[in-house]
Amino acid sequence: MGTQDSKGKVIPFTPPPAAGRARSETPDPAQLLGTMRDLALARRRGFDTVEHVVPPRHAAAPTVPGSAAAQPSGELDAPRLSALFIASLDDLICQRTASSVAGDWPRQGNRQLDKVAADIVDMLFGFVLDDPQIPHAASESLLAAQLPMLQMAMREPAFFADWQHPARQLLNDIAPLFKEHGERGGDATVFATFFASGMARVLDELAPNGTAFAILHHSLREFVRDTGSRTPDADAWQRAEAAARNFLERPLPPLVRDFVADHWIDVLERTAEHHAENSPQWLDALAVVDDLAWSLTAKTGEDERFRLIALIPALLARLNRGLDLIDVGREDRRPFFDALIDIHSRVLRIETAPAKTPPRAESADEQVARLRRGDWVELRHDDGGVTRERLTWISPQRGILVFSNHHGQGAIQIAPEDLVDRVKTGRATLIFDQPTDASDKNSA
Repeated sequence: MGTQDSKGKVIPFTPPPAAGRARSETPDPAQLLGTMRDLALARRRGFDTVEHVVPPRHAAAPTVPGSAAAQPSGELDAPRLSALFIASLDDLICQRTASSVAGDWPRQGNRQLDKVAADIVDMLFGFVLDDPQIPHAASESLLAAQLPMLQMAMREPAFFADWQHPARQLLNDIAPLFKEHGERGGDATVFATFFASGMARVLDELAPNGTAFAILHHSLREFVRDTGSRTPDADAWQRAEAAARNFLERPLPPLVRDFVADHWIDVLERTAEHHAENSPQWLDALAVVDDLAWSLTAKTGEDERFRLIALIPALLARLNRGLDLIDVGREDRRPFFDALIDIHSRVLRIETAPAKTPPRAESADEQVARLRRGDWVELRHDDGGVTRERLTWISPQRGILVFSNHHGQGAIQIAPEDLVDRVKTGRATLIFDQPTDASDKNSA
């Protein structure tokens, strides 16, 4: 029995039976587990073969087409799970239809069985994750799916016994589908984005099942099959152009306007090709521009500054993901991010001065009480004439104010109450030429 690595070489699981050893010997469960771990380790280290593997005794496993005898279905244990999985690999190599009944997962906890299940799932993921052809973004999505798939496998033990289980088939086909996608002229980033969004939808379910992985597998195959035969989506471009035009017609900071016109319109088009107008992906692509523009404006308080500090890491990540979609190189995007970081630093350093409270208008009584020697009063007379008089003397008891003018005419005596009335009615305007803390030499 064997399997194929990414180079097409066969990795044998079981060597030819040694002389004097019967094929029907009962394998040691510990050896079976060791075999699987060795296989995973060898694959990760790049070895072409794994030798000296004790073959499982197929007669002890539940029936598959071509098997001799059937075992009654019951609760699984570690040796039986190992034997079922090894048999499923045999079926995969020989392309036999597997229809094994795996049995039920024990209701009581079985740490050895759980450990075997985790090792098997880890090994299957290791085969895919160690393939250098798989895009990094797709690998990250797979890593996020490993634990949910293990939990699903414990609910659906057929995962271990049937190589045609939808989740197993998805894992087996990722590398071939990616290779086919590239041969059809597809873009690696587009493949990774499509796969990541599909896997995210599967993992959004509270308990992903085989059906969910089957749907993802089918959509991935259809996506690859259509690669190269698709023509540019005119509707996607129109939607992206309309959104960009809407942004550019608004009073945006220059950095944002240039970024939308040079790069983000292409991100909007690529997003529109794969996502509907009301999809979270499209709405987020639009929100990025709004968030970017807001981040570059002056902040008026501590709350806005703290909001900006919290927004910046996620905003930078969203911008980078969008530029990844259109294959903008790291060096090409560096000037934009350098300018963005510089503006963010300046925005965070600016201290906004508190708004000044407009001075309260003084009443006529307060203005008259503030008069000092040297201040002036502008008097409006009934005949329309206007004269300006200077305060030359104030009685000690504030009983009388004496004004004189530079024309040498006679002095004018006005009681404070009369002057207050004139100020109130607009017949007098006070002009304060002296500071408020003038000398106390106001009286004769």
